[in-house]
Amino acid sequence: MGLFSSKNTKENSELNAFLGVGTEYRGKLEFVGTVRIDGRYEGEITTDGNLILGRKAYIEGVVRVGQLTSCGEIRGDVHVKEKAVFEKTSVLKGSLDTPVLVVEKGAVVEGAINMTRGEGVAANPKVVSANFGGQSKTAAREPEVAKTGSDDTGA
Repeated sequence: MGLFSSKNTKENSELNAFLGVGTEYRGKLEFVGTVRIDGRYEGEITTDGNLILGRKAYIEGVVRVGQLTSCGEIRGDVHVKEKAVFEKTSVLKGSLDTPVLVVEKGAVVEGAINMTRGEGVAANPKVVSANFGGQSKTAAREPEVAKTGSDDTGA
């Protein structure tokens, strides 16, 4: 993952808070930027920023974040605005709502998953089609199609 690698932007590499291994917190956590948790947290976590969970992290409750990268365990409801990444050591037992989901081999995801559309996705995306000279067997009214240039219609 490389939290501190040179490929990250300044905004993504700046760690605003760190809850280390062996720490236990209960309550409501609201933050701006990036927070890494390696300890135990029970309650609600809310941010438009990034939440990073280390291998020893255990979260129980409701998580609402901009981006999530997890190597730990979450039990509860997770709402991610941009992207959720579950690395091979991560466990999620609960619901997940995210527009983009990455799950590495070995990760455990148990529960309801809702892949919502991101704000930048059009409501009626164009269908890309290629016609290699075969006969079309579509209905009388065809949907709006983006041409690939491989048809003979000249359109």
